[in-house]
Amino acid sequence: MEYLPIFMKLDGRQALVVGGGVIATRKAELVAKSGARIVMVAPEFCDAAKTAAAAGGWSLHERAFVENDLDGCELAIAATANAAVNREVYRAARARHLPVNVADQPALCSFILPAIVDRSPAVVAISTGGRSPVLARYVKGLVEKALPARLGRIADTLGQMRADIHSRLPDTRSRRRFWERLLSGPAPDAAAAGHTRAVRAEAERLLADEQAGDAAKTKARGRAWLVGAGPGDPELLTLKAQRLLQQADVVLFDRLVPLGVLDMCRREAEMVYVGKRSGDHVMPQEHISQMLVRYVAAGQRVVRLKGGDPFVFGRGGEELEALVEAGLDFEVVPGVSAANGCAAYAGIPLTHRDHAQGVSFWTGHARDGELDLDWAAMRNPRQTQVFYMGAGNAALIREKLLAHGVAPTLPVALVQAGTTDAQRVLRTSVHGMAEAAATVDRSLPTLIIIGSVVNLRRDLGWFEGDSHADPAVFPPHLSRPAATVGDIA
Repeated sequence: MEYLPIFMKLDGRQALVVGGGVIATRKAELVAKSGARIVMVAPEFCDAAKTAAAAGGWSLHERAFVENDLDGCELAIAATANAAVNREVYRAARARHLPVNVADQPALCSFILPAIVDRSPAVVAISTGGRSPVLARYVKGLVEKALPARLGRIADTLGQMRADIHSRLPDTRSRRRFWERLLSGPAPDAAAAGHTRAVRAEAERLLADEQAGDAAKTKARGRAWLVGAGPGDPELLTLKAQRLLQQADVVLFDRLVPLGVLDMCRREAEMVYVGKRSGDHVMPQEHISQMLVRYVAAGQRVVRLKGGDPFVFGRGGEELEALVEAGLDFEVVPGVSAANGCAAYAGIPLTHRDHAQGVSFWTGHARDGELDLDWAAMRNPRQTQVFYMGAGNAALIREKLLAHGVAPTLPVALVQAGTTDAQRVLRTSVHGMAEAAATVDRSLPTLIIIGSVVNLRRDLGWFEGDSHADPAVFPPHLSRPAATVGDIA
């Protein structure tokens, strides 16, 4: 290890930055985040430096560097285009035993500024010893994806508890075991969501176990995450969803969850298929909800993975109601909805100032052969209509639309397997939508978009599916689930 990674406390301390350009300003802004008082010295300053100084209360000295500029400083940074000035700053700072950094010159640095992942008060510093800043930024990107965005809130919550825990658990080994158990359970997510009381309740439960000597006997408290998997392209999965898939003990997944998303799940996770499609349900909805409750009550970390967004025709609310009734913990992680994703990949803006000032989402799934929808509301030509699960009932939808005064020439697009390599877009009209729907692959999800915005695809279409692509982008329709309610301990 060439450099000792340390964190310096500079709050209220003075730091010198020699240079007045953009690079010097960026370094000054970074140091200022620690609360340091910034002094900049340069013959002239760029507009960015002047703006930052005015906003942050920095001191700007428009002149050449002199050694006395180091008086009262805790560290020095040089970022000028003059090599002689940079060397002089380094020499003068080292003579005073001050840490010094010269931009892009590792040989003139007693410390280096790492790539930083800032989740204050939690901070991660990444360095390649000055060899490859690009590599450091690449690693930073990987770490950014892995860490929760609200890690700082978690650190604050745990920090507020530290002194109390230390006094109540004086034994180092017991204290370490307590913190490990707290962090491996639901507390971090509860803290990130702002549920401080829930964190403290879990901490009290674990504390009682440690003090009673029953830590090994206590079952962990389970938690459910209702996660949207997006419409098909695995790269549309949110960072939070990806992190949760790597932590889950159990994943209950639907038929419309992309295979590429399932590949991101933790290898040790129990994968339970609970998919269903029109007229052929592997498991009734009430059994899915019951299974979810059983797994969480057993202390498991459960991801309920749904295609698109779980609150848009995903029956996510019903499953959460079952968890609420059972008094169990849960969170919701939104996903890119099928309407948003498929329309975007088809080049069809759902709203447009010249075409549609609103958009409505409708279910195309009939109950007892009927679609009980507000058909009269669909007459507005300045509003886009989107039907989920409507390909099998396209003839009925056409009949209802025409009966309620919708123009037969109004443009229609059927987007099959949207956002995937198997995407196929059929453009037609209300009059021809039933015949077009008859040509789609019923094993793949198809979205129906109705409105003049469909015509914009001619110019805005940017993504085309591959006609030779493997259509198996979603799980095969299984004849039975991987587990039944009775299988769950």
